[in-house]
Amino acid sequence: MSPHSGIHVHIGPWINWSHGPILGATFTLKEHHGSLLIAFLAIYVAGAGAAIWRIISYAVHQFRANPEPSDGLHHQQQIIFRNVTTPGDAAWSFFLLPFYWSGHARRPIARSWPLILFALLNTILFGLAGVFSAEVTKTAGNETLIRSPNCGQWAVDDEASQQSMFAYMSKSLNDTIKAASYARTCYGNTPGSIQCSQFAQQQIEWTTNQNASCPFASGLCYSGDSSAYQMDTGPIDSHVMLGINAPPNQRITYRKMTTCSPINNEGYMKLYNNTGVDPDAMSYGDQLQRYYFGKMPGVTDYTYEYNIHGLVNYAGYMLTTLFSLGGSRSNTWVPIPALDQASADTVIFFLAPNSINYLAPVDDPFFSAHVEFSIPNPSDKGATNVTFWLPDASVHTMACIDQHQLCNPLNNQCTPLTSSTLAAAAIPKIGLTAIQLATATRFSQIMLLINTYGSVEGRGSSALEASNTVYDHSQGPLPNNQWQMEVSAWFAVSMAKLQDLVVQYATGPPNTVLDGAHIIKPSNAIEQAMCDSQKVRSSAGTISFSALGLAIILIMGSALLILNLVLDVLVGWVQKRFRLGEQRRLKWVLDEKFQLQRLAYEEVGMGRWVGGADAVPVTRLGDRWAIPEGGNPEHPRLGKGSVGDGYDAVGMGSYPSGGGSGGWRGGGGGGGGWGGTDGKGAGWDDRSSVWSGLLSDDNNKSGYTVEAVDLGYR
Repeated sequence: MSPHSGIHVHIGPWINWSHGPILGATFTLKEHHGSLLIAFLAIYVAGAGAAIWRIISYAVHQFRANPEPSDGLHHQQQIIFRNVTTPGDAAWSFFLLPFYWSGHARRPIARSWPLILFALLNTILFGLAGVFSAEVTKTAGNETLIRSPNCGQWAVDDEASQQSMFAYMSKSLNDTIKAASYARTCYGNTPGSIQCSQFAQQQIEWTTNQNASCPFASGLCYSGDSSAYQMDTGPIDSHVMLGINAPPNQRITYRKMTTCSPINNEGYMKLYNNTGVDPDAMSYGDQLQRYYFGKMPGVTDYTYEYNIHGLVNYAGYMLTTLFSLGGSRSNTWVPIPALDQASADTVIFFLAPNSINYLAPVDDPFFSAHVEFSIPNPSDKGATNVTFWLPDASVHTMACIDQHQLCNPLNNQCTPLTSSTLAAAAIPKIGLTAIQLATATRFSQIMLLINTYGSVEGRGSSALEASNTVYDHSQGPLPNNQWQMEVSAWFAVSMAKLQDLVVQYATGPPNTVLDGAHIIKPSNAIEQAMCDSQKVRSSAGTISFSALGLAIILIMGSALLILNLVLDVLVGWVQKRFRLGEQRRLKWVLDEKFQLQRLAYEEVGMGRWVGGADAVPVTRLGDRWAIPEGGNPEHPRLGKGSVGDGYDAVGMGSYPSGGGSGGWRGGGGGGGGWGGTDGKGAGWDDRSSVWSGLLSDDNNKSGYTVEAVDLGYR
């Protein structure tokens, strides 16, 4: 892949058509900003989770707020639901209750554990929700769009100039070497390498046929007319496999099929003794082998020439290749009729092993070696011999045909499976839309570059997989199908090059454009759309978010936060307005922490309070008080007191209509009482810890009767 493709990642909204217009809506940010958004989402989801807990707490509190008398454990549980804002804190509070209420309430553990588990479950769920808020980035994936000022088609300035020719060959070779490296690392291997996680797909798959029909004249394929090796990609979706981001109605498919076979040299090679007119020529007097598989117009009438001195000049493998484009009139090599394929691009390979010797016999037809020879073993001073095998021929030959096809998925019309030239010429005939046509045009400019010839030319012997097991001109053992492994590797290089060249259109070449070449920039909106529609899997310092995921989190979170703020107000208004559950509303109000404070202070005469049913009760201006010092540290109470076992407080004032008075008294004896308007009252005996008496208003409407009940405050 172009090493700088990630530099020009599109920042902002876009649609990943792999997931459709809704699920594929994506928002890409720079990594720094994306990290801030992820952190915000985690906090936001936590806040929404807390809102859900408050909503659930309100519902549970109201469900449990029945008008029947309940014990202190029930009321404290209600206070927790009313005031604790997080499920974690609520679980801890529920957990503490049974320890203190053991012996003072019925089944405190059984009544608390369901609430503990309920609160813990909410804690876990909300925690997971915060963690999985980051999933909006995984939903979007690591695919990004490319944006580059160098987008366009690479081209030479003048095909006839030496500088342009050098620029073309240099770029072509660099692209091939890069593709070979990618194919070696990523094709046929499991994901893992960063290099393998950049294109839309790690690799393009293909099927093989080891007994395909020979594409050449009968008898020319080395092992018979049904011994060719065929590789077929099938339809390659321009969007799915190559990352040209487009909806289904703007995609095309591309197919490449390559068929290869070693071929017989017999009858096509002639010996030639070079005794020409130039005695100073390096090959003067040498014996040459000339292979006649077609002419080189204007150059020679033979295809390839080999100097048999190569057998002893201590040279390694030499691989030479030529190609002919079916349907083209400007080929530098014109194959013989037995090889010529008008409906395919033909490539021929000449492999000269030269001074390579083999450590074992080789049955592979492209590397065949069965000529045995021995030399004294230098390690034991010639006591034994070392055996090697020499090639069966000075030159082995193999030929391939490449065929291409483009299809329109909308109407299932396709070009013929044919040569790159003829396939490109048939593009206007398959009913493509404007976007499809622009995509197909890009492929027509790539097809020639990904022929098998392009996978080998310029690389020499490094294009051979067999070279990986050569040491000092000694070739390690080779399998019988080594030639199939070679052409499979070349096919993989062509597929990797296809992936790279598609991306290069959007990014520009990986290096500065050489002298003699230029980039043809887009000239209309359709061509510009091609520049703006290339996906890669390299995030390159960016983070992509699912727009749908973001919308769901923000909308649902906002709804929960708003509902949490207004739920008790709205329900309370309905309860009060229509007298439906008025007692439940009051219990929700009075269980609130500020109201509990008011109730405690007001009952001992601390402050003149107003707003007894409001969210926040307040005292009148100027009211001040302090918590009394002294008192029983084991059971502190409110009121004005002094040190002692009893309690002392100011008078309580009238109850309920202003008449009567009473007060607390302490100091170790005596008692205190409440006074009613009718002069009646209730008294407290410090020594016996017993309330007794009658407390009522004038008409005994309040009817609070206290009869010598031991309350257990000792």
